Amino acid sequence: MNGTISSTNSLYDYHTITNAEFSGVLDKLKVYGYTRTLGTPLELTITHFSYMYDYHIFIKFGDKIYMDVKGIGDVVISFAELQKNKFWKYYYDLSLMLTDNKHLVIKDLEYNSSFCDPYIYEEKRFWSINTAYIGGSYDAKTKNVVENEYNCYYKINPYDLENMKYTSQKDLNNFKTIYMSRYEVRSKIFNKKSIYYYNLVLDYLLSFMEKELDELSAIFEDKKNVINLVALNDKEGMNSDILMAIYSYIVSPEGNIKYAKYITKSEICNRLELVAQIISA
Repeated sequence: MNGTISSTNSLYDYHTITNAEFSGVLDKLKVYGYTRTLGTPLELTITHFSYMYDYHIFIKFGDKIYMDVKGIGDVVISFAELQKNKFWKYYYDLSLMLTDNKHLVIKDLEYNSSFCDPYIYEEKRFWSINTAYIGGSYDAKTKNVVENEYNCYYKINPYDLENMKYTSQKDLNNFKTIYMSRYEVRSKIFNKKSIYYYNLVLDYLLSFMEKELDELSAIFEDKKNVINLVALNDKEGMNSDILMAIYSYIVSPEGNIKYAKYITKSEICNRLELVAQIISA
């Protein structure tokens, strides 16, 4: 694997591995405990809560797919093998939607291993990905997608995958048998759940894109207004005080700081040169 440490601090090393992809789907559902109070009407009181977890975590390296499933185990299979199984393919496709930077994997420094939640994993794990997860209450009708948390941890060192052998057919058959005992499979709720989760994640992505487009729109609007103001500086009777007053009124608060220097330079700089600087800012 072609990996480089892109940045580091006292808690984490951030590794960028350009020829591998890291992704995951994590359910983090809150479960409430109740006590019943006899009377008319019968009342339920929340006394405590805990979390239920489920995950499918993936690494893709060339034709190899590493997959780790909560309560089932981990396997190394071919991409074609993954595509043949509708459950695995679904979770893999969903993981790609939930994970933004698929080439980034983060290593907890050894003394910081407590960040790996022991309620999710049976063993200490050190390598994680920054991915959105599905949260909410187990008994609630609605759930939500939560942005960017370090909850998906790998059981293996990702760099070891390159030299790992594919899982034997015998072990893979055993993995499949155990997987088919999962509640969502044997209770036949997977089809309904898969549609719900897909629409939930799609709505999340669309809202995220809308937010980015709104931010870009504001940036371009500021650029356009500043360029128009630079042109106004040639008008007779225009001075820097009037120009700055108009500037403060029509440019966003964020843009005010960013573009102010171009307004003050408008009297001494070539206009075309100044417009080019504004566009590239």
